[in-house]
Amino acid sequence: MALVVALWLSSALWWPDDPVPVVDASPQSKLTQIQARWYQRQLHYPVYSVSAKTQPNRRVDIKAQAAGMISKVAVLRGASVATDDLICMLDDQGRQAALRAAQAAVERADLEHRGVVSLKKGGFQSDLAIARALAGLQAARSELAVAQNTVDHLRMVAPFAGIVEERALELGDYVRPGQLCATLVELDPLRVVAQVAAANINQLRIGQSAQFGLSSGDKYPAIITYLAHTADAITRTYRVEAQVVNPTRALRAGLAGELQVGLPSVAAQLIPAAVLQLDDAGESMVKVLAEDDRVVDINVQIIAGNSSGVWVQGLPPRVALITVGQNYVIAGERVDAVFSDPLER
Repeated sequence: MALVVALWLSSALWWPDDPVPVVDASPQSKLTQIQARWYQRQLHYPVYSVSAKTQPNRRVDIKAQAAGMISKVAVLRGASVATDDLICMLDDQGRQAALRAAQAAVERADLEHRGVVSLKKGGFQSDLAIARALAGLQAARSELAVAQNTVDHLRMVAPFAGIVEERALELGDYVRPGQLCATLVELDPLRVVAQVAAANINQLRIGQSAQFGLSSGDKYPAIITYLAHTADAITRTYRVEAQVVNPTRALRAGLAGELQVGLPSVAAQLIPAAVLQLDDAGESMVKVLAEDDRVVDINVQIIAGNSSGVWVQGLPPRVALITVGQNYVIAGERVDAVFSDPLER
């Protein structure tokens, strides 16, 4: 035991105490150097963009309204037609003859009615005879209307100018009432359909100018024509429709693109996306310089972005934004600020 104690006492001679670190208490301690730049508020013209697709402005199935055999097919699938152009025609099957007979019956009944009325003026006909003649004339006119309607149903025509997308019948086919003859689509104007979130639907209005852009870079002027008042039960988004003038029909239905709508201008600042950070609550913020070169955290709201940076709101009209070194300083810390443009200081 005595030997152990002796060794312990002698150790102080061989291994002196650790040196006490010297702390430089000088006020000239080196500050963290950062780079900053002044940013000023300016007008930003936001554009709301949403995925969209094209649809025919109108689409209708042209169906037979009478039974019979197809005697004529006037157009091919994919053909352009004007209003009232013939698509298909049914065989006459005596319908024209029935129409001529009905016309003759009306002429005869009208002549009889006029004769009875003239005799009535001379006192040679009773009111009963006049009533019978009038009833006969009205019945003949009703039969003529039915015969005329039957003849009209022989022709299946285009209700508007468009393109024959499908043609279901061929020459010699027998059809029944309600059977499909052709499908007609209207592509001028062309309808553009999009689903807009609830947060953005009130930014749009009917008659507002817009653009429909394709992935190729082509853009076409559009006008908003419809805003839904009821959200989709599944997506909780609202249907928006716009029209694009398409006289050459170069645009087809089913194209995917973006509907872009210009919104009213707002005051904001365009800053580099790299300066954005998140605070403890997960909100976007940036670090700026106060007058005494101390760091201040300010939360911002991102309203748009492009290749030049991000547009934000929430900053003072003119602010010194830390652009380099913001990740190495904290709020309240005094820094050595170097401005990217010395004249800005």
